[in-house]
Amino acid sequence: MSGEAELLVGLDVGASKAAAVIARRAEDGLAVLGSGYAPLVSAGHLTLCDTTRRSAVIDLDATTRAIAEAIREAELTASCSVHSAVVAVGGAHVRGVNSHGVIPVRRGEVTPEDVEQVLEAARSVAFPPDRQVLHVLPYDYVLDQQEGIADPIGMLGARLEARVHVVSASVSAVQNVARCCERAGVEPAELIWAPLATAEAVLTPEEKELGVAFWDFGAGTTDVLIFYRGGLRWSFSLGIGGAWITSDVAHGLQTPLREAEFIKVQHGCALRSMVDDEERVEVPGIGGRSPRFIPRKELAWMIEARADEIVRMLWRGVEEVDADRHVRCGSVIAGSGALLPAMDRLVQEVTGREVRLGATRWRHNGNGEEFQENRASLDPVYATALGLLLLHTREHDRSLDGFPAGRGLWNWTWGRLRAFWRALRE
Repeated sequence: MSGEAELLVGLDVGASKAAAVIARRAEDGLAVLGSGYAPLVSAGHLTLCDTTRRSAVIDLDATTRAIAEAIREAELTASCSVHSAVVAVGGAHVRGVNSHGVIPVRRGEVTPEDVEQVLEAARSVAFPPDRQVLHVLPYDYVLDQQEGIADPIGMLGARLEARVHVVSASVSAVQNVARCCERAGVEPAELIWAPLATAEAVLTPEEKELGVAFWDFGAGTTDVLIFYRGGLRWSFSLGIGGAWITSDVAHGLQTPLREAEFIKVQHGCALRSMVDDEERVEVPGIGGRSPRFIPRKELAWMIEARADEIVRMLWRGVEEVDADRHVRCGSVIAGSGALLPAMDRLVQEVTGREVRLGATRWRHNGNGEEFQENRASLDPVYATALGLLLLHTREHDRSLDGFPAGRGLWNWTWGRLRAFWRALRE
């Protein structure tokens, strides 16, 4: 190690866990040095809905402990200490809307300043005071009615328009995430929308260009992002996730949440038609009672009912804005819920399009050697944390190439957010 300044840390704070990855820049990309994981635990009990409700922090102590534990484990495996991180923000409070801005090109040739100005015009959406812009993501530029321009800098014209996807979040939710990080001894250097980071880790450039639906099945929320021609065109979020499926199983089997989660993960299936009629699942007894056995198909019925509802509700939103016609590469699913057997088949049945399970695109460390000891580059639990680092390094490299700061991903009021963090210390 040559120093902490060269280290990059991605921190994913989800509804059921905290995951951290430590990496450094390498000639052929990023070398993962260490990783850490910690479930969210409140008052000594594993919680699926209580510590974070719909991925918004409501138990500061439990979330802080999980962050500190994940960072500590990552530091141990990387043999280093870190004090700041790129942090994921997610939840039903995060919303995306399409917007556009138009400006005159004063000098006849589009400059970086013109691009920055038109993006600022595009981000001028009338948000209430309790919401904060996270990202302004351009997906198309129009110069004198010529559409489909990816980069207008240097082109000649008189009228420049930017079409963007604006992502905003609850101010209080962002403050609480930042506060938990700081209480755990980690300064949140940057905040990135969690599904955006996960998509960066698992989607290919070809999929984004041709058109793909990315499904992020989290514990607290489920999100669908539609990419087309390289950019994010639409996003849809539902405040129902895997924790609700677990709750349904716990209610149906009359068993504690901890046992329901274990049964769901070990024996669950998203389609009852994929389960043999003869299969049985053991349900542990409570308070010294004997265990009982139920048909696995009964468990699958509980899971399928909620999973089917989630997928259909989100896909209905996609169809209502006619975004489904751009999903030419089908769907890619990720997140803890995507690991349920037959979840890909369920999504395929609802959407009528091919589906693949998302896996991180990292396969090697910085020296081109396959990972042996550190599996963070392959384990799906770290996909969001890895995506955070990919997005961070990509934007950093763009700024070094002369693109204006805030041209896309980071076009938001950093001064205001840092003021929030300073206020938290007082």
